[in-house]
Amino acid sequence: MAETPAPRGTAVLRGQVVALDTGAPVRRAQVRVSAQSVREARLATTDADGRFEVRELAAGRYTMTASKGGFVTLQYGQRRPGESGTPLELADGQVLDRLLIGLPRGSVISGRVTDEFGEPVANAAVMAMRSAYTGGTRRLVPAGARDTTDDQGQYRLYGLPPGDYVVSANLRTREVTDPGDDPSGYAPTYFPGTPNPGEAERVRLGLAQENSSVSFGLVATRLVSVSGQVLNSTGGPPPGGAVVLMPPGGARGAAAFMPGGGGRIDATGAFRIANVAPGRYQLQARTGVRGEGEFARMDLTVGAEDVAGLTLVTALAGRVSGAVVTDTGAPLPVSGQPIQVSARPASPEAAPGLGGGGGGRISDDGTFELGNLTDARVIRVSVPQGWMLKSVTLNGEDITDTPIDVGPGQHLTGLRVAITQRIGTLTGTVVDARKQPVLDATVVLFPSDEARRTFQSRFVRTARPDQQGTFRLTGLPPGSYMAVALQGLEDGQASDPEFLAGMEDLATRLALEEGESRSLTLELQQP
Repeated sequence: MAETPAPRGTAVLRGQVVALDTGAPVRRAQVRVSAQSVREARLATTDADGRFEVRELAAGRYTMTASKGGFVTLQYGQRRPGESGTPLELADGQVLDRLLIGLPRGSVISGRVTDEFGEPVANAAVMAMRSAYTGGTRRLVPAGARDTTDDQGQYRLYGLPPGDYVVSANLRTREVTDPGDDPSGYAPTYFPGTPNPGEAERVRLGLAQENSSVSFGLVATRLVSVSGQVLNSTGGPPPGGAVVLMPPGGARGAAAFMPGGGGRIDATGAFRIANVAPGRYQLQARTGVRGEGEFARMDLTVGAEDVAGLTLVTALAGRVSGAVVTDTGAPLPVSGQPIQVSARPASPEAAPGLGGGGGGRISDDGTFELGNLTDARVIRVSVPQGWMLKSVTLNGEDITDTPIDVGPGQHLTGLRVAITQRIGTLTGTVVDARKQPVLDATVVLFPSDEARRTFQSRFVRTARPDQQGTFRLTGLPPGSYMAVALQGLEDGQASDPEFLAGMEDLATRLALEEGESRSLTLELQQP
């Protein structure tokens, strides 16, 4: 669809980045500003005085982040690790200056990785992970910089914010090709020396603290191979493709530490993955060179012996197609950001590495098609500012918030994605018990109906008050809601249904009609 280029903005942001402990300017720091509503993202670098300037910004609500190696990356107004900062509301022509970001120096974890004999291990990949909310539940996710051990087995992980960490090391072993070679190697190992992440010891760090005593030995294990054959939907060998071993259940971050990893499918359909440590995996196959391919997957438990003779039969992925329309029948908007339709995973446990549906622009007539779908999906649309998704229907049935699971090779047609300019909006302020404004709070808006508190729900939203103390939530569908204001809320915590259930007694109830704008004053709550 043809579109009109967005005009250059006229707003300006100026400020300074300093070291939190000394107040000295942080030179060559990177300052990123972004606004989701106008799809604006800019980057500036601080000068010798730690100062920066970002010009020609369009009106909108921006997030500003400062980073430099050795310091903790922070958003403007961020008071605690793991939470959001203060958004900056900019009008056309506005100059917002004297913005100050104080970066704390990062904490450090260092130590030595050895083998089972206490000898140093070189070239082992080491990373720190911390518990964070993702997909509505806590998971271990990578944090800070990674490192590779030197010839003395030493590593150093820096730039870490305060918190509790799990440290993991992995040594990728060369493939054993000679039957006389030693097939032993090392399993991914967690401090203080266990292959089980559940048995890992947490390393606690304070602000700007260095812990140099996190040394541990890798766990020796027999490395095996996983081999077999891939057949396509016609029963023959596929025209190219690859297989990969992934952690089960979509585990975040763990894929980087998977021994063996993956391998190509040869002309006969055969594959082999070497150097696999014992454990539970999901074996995935994707065939085809470009465009649509075929997919297969199976859960696999690997022990101390080679796994051979596996057969994976691939199938064509699903496709969906339809059209984007306006709720009034008026022509689609052509200015601003392009309209894109996507098929998002309906579950956080969707298999990583497989599937598509990430998103694509619509055609000039509003039609779209999404392919390579292998999991249950919900249809979403990104639209120019001033528009929002109203509904998704299939043969007259509303499936806006209902996952669709397209079967292998199935093509689901007739989707109708309606967008509207009748946008629900909630604005307001947060005050403390003395009725004084609170800026470092997070407002959580969630549906009264528990059934709507799903993964990537349209009805669960968070916002922070801007520099003037006003929070704004826009693009809200009509419905019955609850709202609560809290301090110290972690990013992603509002997606946890158990957390939301615990907030019901503290929340303020409200209802929003289609296109309604409401204002609300929320008192800060102490859970």
